[in-house]
Amino acid sequence: MNYFSIEFSLIFLIFLAVYWNLKNLVVQNTLLLLFNYIIIFLFGGINVAITLLCYSIFIHFCALFINHFKTKFFLLMCISFSVLILCFFKYYPDLKDFLEDILSFIGIHLSHQTNIILPLGISFYTFASITYLKSVYDNKTKGFNIHLESFENLATYLSFFPTFVSGPIMRSEFFFTQLRAKRIWNNSYANLIFILLLFGIVKKILIASHIENYTSPILQSPQDFSTIKLLLAIYGYSLQIYCDFSGYINLVSAFALMIGFTLPPNFNMPYIARNLKDFWNRWHISLSTFIRDFIYIPLGGNKKGFFATQIFVLIAFGISGIWHGNTINFLIWGLLHGFGIVILNALKYYNIHLKNIPLLPKILTFNYVTFCWIFFYYPDFTNALSFLESFKNVALIETFEIYLLLFGFCLFIIYQFMDNFLNHCVKLLEKIPNILKPAFIACVLFIIFKYMPNGIPNFIYASF
Repeated sequence: MNYFSIEFSLIFLIFLAVYWNLKNLVVQNTLLLLFNYIIIFLFGGINVAITLLCYSIFIHFCALFINHFKTKFFLLMCISFSVLILCFFKYYPDLKDFLEDILSFIGIHLSHQTNIILPLGISFYTFASITYLKSVYDNKTKGFNIHLESFENLATYLSFFPTFVSGPIMRSEFFFTQLRAKRIWNNSYANLIFILLLFGIVKKILIASHIENYTSPILQSPQDFSTIKLLLAIYGYSLQIYCDFSGYINLVSAFALMIGFTLPPNFNMPYIARNLKDFWNRWHISLSTFIRDFIYIPLGGNKKGFFATQIFVLIAFGISGIWHGNTINFLIWGLLHGFGIVILNALKYYNIHLKNIPLLPKILTFNYVTFCWIFFYYPDFTNALSFLESFKNVALIETFEIYLLLFGFCLFIIYQFMDNFLNHCVKLLEKIPNILKPAFIACVLFIIFKYMPNGIPNFIYASF
């Protein structure tokens, strides 16, 4: 089952019908907690639900310890244990192989093999739990700690179904403020919810899925294709991963609004960024701000001098890369972004900039980000290198490929003027008379279902 399945739609509609008829906030929140675990069980199985429950109990007691002892040592110890749990599940296959190699070297051979699958959503609820522990610690000296939540509230936070699979990373205070507030259905949200659902479906089902069907054969066998097709493939992947992830965010933002919650923004047209810093202010915003607040600034930020600042930037982006996966390519991908920021800082230090040349900084940034995706896409360094070496191919270039590349460039130019496009669509929908909206919605859904591809692959970030 996934967010696009009929089963999810039916269960969610039944839940909404009961949820909005409950007048008692405590009962409403209890039902939300129950629904969260039902969805997690249906999405990932009983093991995922039990892992999350055990982790929630662990974090609850960590928070109690931090609040009782009120020392930074306990905060760091609890966060370290949380990160170790994440690393254990995330890197278990490599740790197992490493241990087996050592045992084999000294003559011990294990007969029993144990495989552990990465629990769904563990990266995102681990990050969420760290923000909770930090907020409990920050409020330790203010008498009664209002940031110390009950176990039920904490369990609801860590299992919150709109953010459970792939984020965004919602800070604990942002969530608990909404959980404590009385929720009243607001009819004015209906248009926004529909547009968010529409954006999510179109981006994921129509754009990302069709692009993947085109780019996958090229990316899997780059040596068989021309330079233009290689460019089309990697530009296509750049668009695919954006539509895939931002489409997911649109979708879950709509689900959250349906139950009276708002999610933090996670994307803001990243491919109009003027430079890499601007890009990371627009791409996966909740992760980039998390890394800034919990890694970069605690390391020293920009307070230790120019050289140390660049080292901290590289460390922060290196960790960001490794978090995505335990391959050398993810590390390279993170460091490439880090080096890009370091170069930007150096240019700024020497007062060198390109901002007076229209569009050029945006084109350079988009191309840099796009070619960095090569190391994100391929799990193996050899494959990434093979893709880059394939640009030397002398395969025949078809006229259609050139037109397609020019069409893509025109879309990139048009995209620069689509700021606030979602809000414009909401206002447009508001102007349609209510009596005509069902017909309009039916037409839109008909077009989507008519042109959607067979089968819908899972969201890319669900594997992180």
